[in-house]
Amino acid sequence: MFWQYVLRDIPALLLGTHRRLRLAVPTVILGGAPDPVIPPDLLPGGERYADDLTVRVVPPAGHLLHEECPEVVAESLRALQARVGRSA
Repeated sequence: MFWQYVLRDIPALLLGTHRRLRLAVPTVILGGAPDPVIPPDLLPGGERYADDLTVRVVPPAGHLLHEECPEVVAESLRALQARVGRSA
């Protein structure tokens, strides 16, 4: 899966392939404060590309948020499901 990201998504990102697209589903992005791969200052601003986007920076977590703070990930998923319904 990582190589698919390297071969397809990184070039598309660099070429701006997805700039004209808009995210229509409710979305929550969680990022770790000390994440060296995706720093928190890259997270805000995505709202201009989405109809319903929540960005949350988790201070104690790094890049592997689901392993470092699984309770935060689970709580965020439950909150999103409660907000938009179980079918989302």
